[in-house]
Amino acid sequence: MLALELIDAALIVARKRGDSVAVVSEAPGVALLEDQTTITGVDALQRVRIKPLLAQNNFWRGLSIQPLTRPSRVAGTAADVAFAQAQALLGGFRQENESVLLAVPAGYSRDQLGLLLGVINETGVRVAGLVDAAVAACSLESAPARVLHLDLELHQALLTVLEYSGGEQPGLKRSRYEIAPRHGVLGIHQTLVQFIAENFVRKTRFDPLHEATSEQRLVDLLPAWLSELTEAETITMSFQFGERELQLEMERAQLIAAAEPHYLELLRLVQSARVAGMPIELRLSQRVASLPGLVERLQTLRDCTIQILPPAAAARGALQYERSIRRAPDSLALVYQLPVPRTEHGEEQTAEVEATPPQLRPTHVLFQGRAWRISERPLTVGWAVEGRPRALNLPSALPGISRSHCTLVRRNGAVIVEDHSTYGSFVNDEKVAGRTSLTVGDRLRLGSPGITLEMIQLVNDDGAPQD
Repeated sequence: MLALELIDAALIVARKRGDSVAVVSEAPGVALLEDQTTITGVDALQRVRIKPLLAQNNFWRGLSIQPLTRPSRVAGTAADVAFAQAQALLGGFRQENESVLLAVPAGYSRDQLGLLLGVINETGVRVAGLVDAAVAACSLESAPARVLHLDLELHQALLTVLEYSGGEQPGLKRSRYEIAPRHGVLGIHQTLVQFIAENFVRKTRFDPLHEATSEQRLVDLLPAWLSELTEAETITMSFQFGERELQLEMERAQLIAAAEPHYLELLRLVQSARVAGMPIELRLSQRVASLPGLVERLQTLRDCTIQILPPAAAARGALQYERSIRRAPDSLALVYQLPVPRTEHGEEQTAEVEATPPQLRPTHVLFQGRAWRISERPLTVGWAVEGRPRALNLPSALPGISRSHCTLVRRNGAVIVEDHSTYGSFVNDEKVAGRTSLTVGDRLRLGSPGITLEMIQLVNDDGAPQD
């Protein structure tokens, strides 16, 4: 049985024989459309800066049968280009009567999934099942109640939220996903290439980006330099130009600073998926972990536990759960849930919210210049609150707000928000799961885009918080 991990930054084919799994091929989702042939994978990647007009690098994510802007005689659509690469990866198994499981990242439309099946089946290797790539990658070991999976594709970062589902068929299930365009492998590498080239110009007066062959060489050298900088604090970057060997000392901290705009967006992506009051269980692909300093930046997130997944995790997970993924040819469907065991300490926390120090405990909620008191009598917030003794009625035209959205109450020395909405409540952009405590300065956002309320503290003349 084969498994194809369809992350276009590195498409991976793994094969299972008996109890052993081995990676048999790996290639980036890049192609060059020559006149009579389509070159894919590493061979194409090593020429894209030399022949940029012939390059294609979005044919997997943009899978369609619409005509390409610059077609060739043998490839007129993204599906044609995808088939050429699929044939290169899987064609050798056609005579061995193998079938393949596809680990597909989130975000493909129904039409694209149908087209994907056609493309892969055309290689002669039959598709036996499809599974969400993040679910498969996180299925190699037990999981807690909630897991975040972060990966990098060529053009975007992809964060997938996985939650443990109980009932008759328990397991780990994809609940939602978020995408950060322009923060994939190509965007990050281009930022670093530009930064390194500028430093070469300052030190040697040589610009590696001044012509195509030296630019290609710089791009080819970048992965090895980044690999060195995952451990070393300083490396010497050597660049051959004609008979001259140019050298540049580069500190790890410099490249981290150059990549900071991308890292901040990845941190925001993770933080936006966080549930207020709950820790983060974050699982990273090898692509994410290989970027210098990124794991350390993610570790700065509060209550964040990080696990780096093994190479080809999605392909290996698909093969491990083959029985749960395999379908008959006429009933193929994308699998979003696998029967992954629950971690021993994965139970939800049900303890009471701890008391907040008086100096941090809000006394009022501020909305449109008016302060509403928070007390032991619950204050319900919404656009049509009925039957409640205390209510903060919001304008009915606001999008993303429920009739009775949430309740603010002071209880056991803490101010608590309890969410009862359809659209969600967010404390400092962290989603509230049920309830969480609030402190002075917190921003409570109701819905999306919704409205924002501020938690404030009013004091008496002696400086003590008002009761």
